Amino acid sequence: MTTPSPPSIPDDTYEELVEATLLALSKTGYLDLRVRDIDAEFPKSRQLIHHYFDGKDELVTETLSVLVDQYSRELDSSPGDDPLAKLNDEIDRVLLGEAIADFDYWMFVTALYEIMAQSHHNRDHQVLINRLTDELVDHFHTIMQGGIDQGVFEDVDTLRLAKVLDDLITGAQSKKIFLGNDDALLETRAMIDRLVISQLVPADTSSATD
Repeated sequence: MTTPSPPSIPDDTYEELVEATLLALSKTGYLDLRVRDIDAEFPKSRQLIHHYFDGKDELVTETLSVLVDQYSRELDSSPGDDPLAKLNDEIDRVLLGEAIADFDYWMFVTALYEIMAQSHHNRDHQVLINRLTDELVDHFHTIMQGGIDQGVFEDVDTLRLAKVLDDLITGAQSKKIFLGNDDALLETRAMIDRLVISQLVPADTSSATD
């Protein structure tokens, strides 16, 4: 995770603080999080936490900003020109965490959802999470629209389908993280094929071209 640090914080200290907060969030949750939980994951002096940040909430906000930037960069990294393959790859990456090797995806997502669950108390968190949601919806919409422009997909309301995708992914990941329902991910992946992919590429298309 290589996000530039604020000018007053050395890069290595900043990265360690963010990673410690991320790990503490994924273990403890936001509601019960204390500075001592972050300190337990931080390899340097606890005094540095208080020196650079005014309590856990400010540090969590900074960590959320890093998470959103990291997530946004991941949305742009799936290769290939085939819109159907690209869409399926991106769904698998975002929903299941497939083909993401640079960091612990589920620790990352768990921390994100822990913050989201309490975001009704923090306007800054709402803004950041809504920004991420908008970017994800726009990303799916762009892939679908590209498929329509290439004549691969049916001419459908891609923005509506992209929002449906986001809602399905959020619901499935919430069940996994908060309810321990691991089956929800693959069940939702099959539902996406039925509710979204089938509208873009009708079932009779493949048989008509065989």
